[in-house]
Amino acid sequence: MNATPTEKFLKSLYQTAGNKARRNGKGWSARCPAHEDQRPSLSVSECDDGRTLVWCHAGCTVNAIRDAVGLAASDLFSDDPNTVSTPTQPHQTREKRQNRRHGNGKPVATYQTDNGAIEVLERKLGKRSTQWSYHDAHSNPVGVIVRWNKIGGKEIRAVARCGNRWIIGGMPTPRPLYGLPNLAGADRIYVTEGEKAADAAREIGLTATTSSHGSQSPEKTNWSPLSGKECVILPDNDDSGRKYADSVTAILANLIPPAVVKVVHLPDLPDHGDMVDWVEARRDADVGELLRQVETLSDKAEVVQADRPAPLIKRFQPFPTDALPEPIRGFIKAGAKAIGCDPSYLALPLLTALAATIGNTRRVQLKRGWTVPAIIWTAIIGESGTAKTPAFQLVMQPLRNLQQKKIKEHAYQLKQYEAELTRYDKALSAWKRDKKSIGDPPEKPEEPQAVRFIVIDTTVEALAPLLLANPRGVLLARDELAGWIGSFDRYAGGMTGGDSAHWLSMYNGEPIVVDRKTGNPRTIHVPQASVSVTGGIQPGILHRTLGVEHRESGLAARLLLAWPPRKPKRWTEADIDPEKELERLFGRLSALQPNVDDTGYLNPVVMGLTSHAKVAWKNYYNHHAEEQTDLSGELSAAWSKLEEYAARLALVTQLIRWAAGNADSNEVDTESMKAGIKLAQWFKAEARRVYPLLSESDDDRKRRQLIEWIERKGGSVTTRQVQQGCWQFRESQQKVEAALNELARTGYGNWHDIPSGPKGGRPRRVFHLSTPSTSTQPLKTRDSEGSVDVDDIEDPETQPDHDRQRSRVSRRSTPSTSTQPLKTRDLEGSVDVDDIEDPETQPDDDWGEL
Repeated sequence: MNATPTEKFLKSLYQTAGNKARRNGKGWSARCPAHEDQRPSLSVSECDDGRTLVWCHAGCTVNAIRDAVGLAASDLFSDDPNTVSTPTQPHQTREKRQNRRHGNGKPVATYQTDNGAIEVLERKLGKRSTQWSYHDAHSNPVGVIVRWNKIGGKEIRAVARCGNRWIIGGMPTPRPLYGLPNLAGADRIYVTEGEKAADAAREIGLTATTSSHGSQSPEKTNWSPLSGKECVILPDNDDSGRKYADSVTAILANLIPPAVVKVVHLPDLPDHGDMVDWVEARRDADVGELLRQVETLSDKAEVVQADRPAPLIKRFQPFPTDALPEPIRGFIKAGAKAIGCDPSYLALPLLTALAATIGNTRRVQLKRGWTVPAIIWTAIIGESGTAKTPAFQLVMQPLRNLQQKKIKEHAYQLKQYEAELTRYDKALSAWKRDKKSIGDPPEKPEEPQAVRFIVIDTTVEALAPLLLANPRGVLLARDELAGWIGSFDRYAGGMTGGDSAHWLSMYNGEPIVVDRKTGNPRTIHVPQASVSVTGGIQPGILHRTLGVEHRESGLAARLLLAWPPRKPKRWTEADIDPEKELERLFGRLSALQPNVDDTGYLNPVVMGLTSHAKVAWKNYYNHHAEEQTDLSGELSAAWSKLEEYAARLALVTQLIRWAAGNADSNEVDTESMKAGIKLAQWFKAEARRVYPLLSESDDDRKRRQLIEWIERKGGSVTTRQVQQGCWQFRESQQKVEAALNELARTGYGNWHDIPSGPKGGRPRRVFHLSTPSTSTQPLKTRDSEGSVDVDDIEDPETQPDHDRQRSRVSRRSTPSTSTQPLKTRDLEGSVDVDDIEDPETQPDDDWGEL
């Protein structure tokens, strides 16, 4: 007897994730395989028609859950023909049923003709306004785009051929071009955005085409019939039209052979106007004259020299562990080996925890009026099974042990306080009874406050009294950061301005005032609220919870991110005991004390920069400012925070070296500043890589995952290898070929035919990635995107000032200025720091007040 979809799912859940489901009423509950969880947050139930329903109470999508257990969408639906509600007979062969399945595997109704499908839509939407038919190269109809003009706007629906019948839905990808049979004999073809504009171009005698489903999906169309032809794009006069023109240009330029591409902006188009509006505005003109005008514009237009599209996945640079001082450098390397995780999963929470231990005791002064605190916010991003939690727990254990010791001390202090309070009560009673007493009443003992290093409560109302009792600051450490991000606007009705405003202040160690609903006192003023933040989060949850308002406010830009590519685990007997070594480090940092002013407030000790560290900082500052001028949006916001992060990381590095006995705590020296810069450069490169991944579409994500899978297989695969080894394509060889063809069309790889060898055998067709490996090959620092090799910043300590200046002049013939472009290396954003003008050769006021 065949297993039901629910039985399949429960079996796969146990085999792939080790999560055993338990009966819960009419369904089952289990730990969700799509995120790290110790609670049964996944619910599974079976519908009457045999379908399996899954629901994660933590917010994981159905696709993520299926992916985690290695099942396809169709695996959640029953193959029993009696459960398929269709207009045909229930007794069908498996082949016929599979032909009846569409896209995501869900059975759909089919119709004998395209008109039959359209009539069903008309019963719901009314009489159609117009329609456009699509054909294959042999003029056979394959799809129809149907439009309804309504008061509130247009409505578009599609019907498509599926075997010998028709369905309501889009054509399978890759889709044919509009008017495909007419394109073969034309040397010049005009491309518009939309079928209506293509028809207007045809009316004046142009050979025109477009892709179906608008400007959002040109990559889902087969553009290969335009290979080697002259293609003139006529974009709409709006942002969408320009974006569509750019996308089509990139696709056409990567055909083999590439098309000759021109872009012609029709004159006098209104906003959002297109070819239809241009022809309509000239309705009295002769058709031949309109044809001549467009062809004249096309003849004069320059050929677009389109660059190769940027890689879907930017290279991942290994975390620069060697930039860290001992003993944390050795700990991170040993810990990553023992756990089998990426070193960044240990480095980010460890640096944050050490920064929080320093807290408000120290700041570094970059110039008069600009001091920087030891406050760091980090997030490690990874899907379930990437060892985020073991790495996080390993790093937190020494600090938790230190916290436990302080709690025990506080318990002992409370007992003493209670005894002193009893003696005080007796003394106060005696003083009140003695009517002849002329002295002051006894002094009431002060209740001891618990020293806190780690907190998990994310609301500012709960944090405020803890910060008041712990003026040096605390560490917010959560294995899952989704709760922290979700708490920002808990009391603001979902609008920006709730807790998020206080968090922006705490990032800089600024004062906050919190009005509480309960408790005493109701109003709490924290003079210097310092909270460092660290934890893990899954990519899908981060994208959902970190909304647009938090990105625009700059809150998201304050997070240092790490999202290393997933790699297979390998068993190791390696182990590590971090407690003694790291506890000594945390213990010495916790002994740092701030200054106390006349009013009793604690003020951080301000550390300066050595003269040579100042040179390194100025070089970094000027280069970073040049980089930021070319950025916009979220990356520009991230760059504005990464500027200062180099100094924050340098401050933390200096004090780690001091705690290890290898540096002093009076100034930040060159070695620490170079380490801070190198770490900041890594975070910049990672931001360039991660930000696009957070906003990628489902199609982009699937394409990226396929590229990553091919990379792990060495960069070359056959269709059969993908079908057998990559879970997304285990069902259909056609899906494999379509996906690989799409990568080839967009410039990410090529097909190679391998003939039979000397000993015979069948010829093979192999797909080779043309994109460099991103997840398995480490990069040299000088070739890293967005990075500066801080070792190229000449150390002023190694030579006299006049020798340093002479060596700089000998390396370049033309001084670098703010108006000259920086010399770039192999990858975007990588700059030779030796070419950045030395600020020490100019007065301080030349580099400006901030």
